[in-house]
Amino acid sequence: MKGLGRVFKDRRRRQRGSVLSGLLIIVAFLAILIGSIMSELTSSFLISRTLVTRVQREATVTSAVEVGIHQLQGTSVPPVCVRDGRGPWFASVNGMQAAVTQSCTAIVPDLSQSLASGSFAVDGVHDTTAGRDRYLVGNASGRVYSYGFGQTAPTWSISVGGAVTAPPTVVRDSSFIDLLVPVAQTGAGCSGHCVAVFDDRGGTPTFRCNAPAPAVVRVQPGAESAAGTSLFPNYAFVADSGGSLSVYNVDEDSQCVLQVVAGLEGTPAGQPIVFPGMVTSRPHDITRSDEVFIVVTGIRGTVLEHWRYSETVATDKNGSSSITLGEVGSLALAAGPNAVGYALSSSVPSIGARLTLAIASASGGVALARITVGSGPTYSMASVASAVLPGAIGRPPYWCHCPGQDLIGVGSTNGVLYILDSGLGLRWQYDGQANGRPSIVTTPSADVNGDWYFGADDGYVYDVEIPTAGQQMFNAARFGSGGAIRSSPVVGGTADGCSTGPCLYFGSSGAGNSYFVQLGSTRIMDLRACVSAGSGSTDCVASPRLWARVEVGSSSIVGGSGVYVQGWSYYTP
Repeated sequence: MKGLGRVFKDRRRRQRGSVLSGLLIIVAFLAILIGSIMSELTSSFLISRTLVTRVQREATVTSAVEVGIHQLQGTSVPPVCVRDGRGPWFASVNGMQAAVTQSCTAIVPDLSQSLASGSFAVDGVHDTTAGRDRYLVGNASGRVYSYGFGQTAPTWSISVGGAVTAPPTVVRDSSFIDLLVPVAQTGAGCSGHCVAVFDDRGGTPTFRCNAPAPAVVRVQPGAESAAGTSLFPNYAFVADSGGSLSVYNVDEDSQCVLQVVAGLEGTPAGQPIVFPGMVTSRPHDITRSDEVFIVVTGIRGTVLEHWRYSETVATDKNGSSSITLGEVGSLALAAGPNAVGYALSSSVPSIGARLTLAIASASGGVALARITVGSGPTYSMASVASAVLPGAIGRPPYWCHCPGQDLIGVGSTNGVLYILDSGLGLRWQYDGQANGRPSIVTTPSADVNGDWYFGADDGYVYDVEIPTAGQQMFNAARFGSGGAIRSSPVVGGTADGCSTGPCLYFGSSGAGNSYFVQLGSTRIMDLRACVSAGSGSTDCVASPRLWARVEVGSSSIVGGSGVYVQGWSYYTP
């Protein structure tokens, strides 16, 4: 019985223990549940605070970008993107300081328009003769167009009888102006190749005569460039691909009269440079002469030749008259073989002037030659410098009297534009690697702001700018035409009739057209805003940041001006 009592007592203890264990388990479970709920609430409070902070920062940087947009609306766009020095600007919102910086990333044309149809592989010219200001260009179909510079409608167009083979030349006399156009045609006094001469006194030019050439004329005809009185104002100096230099009187009773022809040492690589020479009086006659300089390429390599054209006229009835064209001298240049052309620092032969030619060759060589003008006038030649660029060259260089310095631009078939100083030192370059390095077979050009333009075989004309640091130039814009650009861009400014800034003409070969592009006040800007370390500071201390791309001054905006937001994004660097 005692044993049985012990069993019952032990069973009651066990029951009390089981109840206690259950209570403890329930309490533990409730503790875990309450802890989880409290942890979740704490996390929610932390997340809410983080979201509030983020929203406040987003509002702050958004306000900063709005400040930047307001500043862009109230100031004019920069003519050169890389020199845009506006900003930074600051805002104080939600107890935080914010800074916004901006950069100009691209220039957008105000107008890009196709002009005349046809294949344009020959350079056009910017003609300012006799106070005119026009763009002249011809195509392979044998049509020449004239545009008042900055205009898109031609003033006139004429058929010249055959494919245009070289840029036209305008010759001014005291009473008229002649337009000389190298063409390839048969018949009509032109045995396959000639220079067609038109009377260009006003209105649409009228045909006068053809000056037959021994071979195709692929360089621009030369005419006398005088600092004072011209000696032979109505003469044309024509160099053809067969190596002949011919002199024509293009106003001899409305005929093109061949005065004399001579053989050069090689193929001409640029327009003959013609300056007035000496006037010598003797008892029975007077001799007048022109000094002719021409770059040729032949068995001696690249040579600058000096020729003299003279006419001796009798002053009495018993005297005789004569015409001569003889070589005075030559200067071998270290430009390499197969010269493609030259750029001239000045064409005004004032006494004491030192005129420099930058001559380029297909092998990549560039050489400087100098013509010094002495009293008389007399002329002398000297070699100055040479350099070799890493790429072939297909067209003549360009000499720019750029802001603050003279620069020489050279395009290469390796897709690189080289900018050299007047001593041939490399200053800057544009490596078109990002665009596939399309060949540059055009002469580059520059505007009054120092921006450079060149046409490439990918069908685009590129607008590139000199950087504030380093040698790689900044690609500010490019304009597409669809065909390889072979008619080099010709650039002018507001002084030439461009309406709102630089404008340019160019042409494409193949089944291309000629084109006009007007640049004005339309730019693409990038704005970047962040919470800063303090008032006046651009040091970022927190994320997120805000990027926005805007178009400023776009003609697509109602009213023609303003700011259009192209895109925006918050980001964490």
